[in-house]
Amino acid sequence: MTSKSILSSLLLSGAALATANGSLIAYYPLDGDFLDASGNANNGTMFGGVTYGAGADAIGGGQSAVFDGAAGTYGAVDTGLALTGNTNFTVSMWVKGNAGAGSGRADDRIFSEGQTSNNTPLFNVGTHNTGANGTVDIYIRQGGGAATFGHSYSTGTAFDDTWRHVLFSAGSDGILDLYIDGTFDTTFNYSGVPAFGTDTTTIGGILRATDCCNFLGSIDDVSFWDQDLSAGEISALASGAPANAIPEPSSALLSLAGLLIVIRRRR
Repeated sequence: MTSKSILSSLLLSGAALATANGSLIAYYPLDGDFLDASGNANNGTMFGGVTYGAGADAIGGGQSAVFDGAAGTYGAVDTGLALTGNTNFTVSMWVKGNAGAGSGRADDRIFSEGQTSNNTPLFNVGTHNTGANGTVDIYIRQGGGAATFGHSYSTGTAFDDTWRHVLFSAGSDGILDLYIDGTFDTTFNYSGVPAFGTDTTTIGGILRATDCCNFLGSIDDVSFWDQDLSAGEISALASGAPANAIPEPSSALLSLAGLLIVIRRRR
């Protein structure tokens, strides 16, 4: 077999790809707890009426976090993270909730960052703020007027009482790309909102001085990254791959480079 055919075979099989966590900030399988499985110790605490479901109520086996939608129910990352202040970042999660017309639910948040001392700065993602349909609602603000972006909505549906994969990448350029079930949905330009600091990171609701906008439904396999992800990585996550099995691109390239050196020396 030629070196080219060996390399092609390994690329297809994934045998040359390392499973490093260089860009993975936190990974929450939510299998009965809010512990970080990335090795970075960004553990979280669940508050209020959060239980854990299994079987059909979880992705990839294990369990999922089930939120009752009541005030006081949310999950908060203990270390705060300030994820949205990164030059680039990605949030990936599975959600199951019914927020369309007739559901009686509106403005439930699945991800949020804010401040404990100031209720104004917010970066959050969730259900349609009026409950008109099952689209994803993006809302970002530093102040009023031009310093507010939202509410703006996806074209596709993510909240129809079935499991959906929601992923968004954004950063200091103020451009947010949204994916639903691994397929690109919409780009949102929030570059008019000035940068702001955060000290709370939550799933299933907003935490500022108090909590609000609590999610009714299930969330599973949440992961936070410090970079944009490739189309292949997004597809893998949307297919149910655990975040800590997604290879770091640089490690994969190093592995391939080393492999080529070995192959050339054997010729």
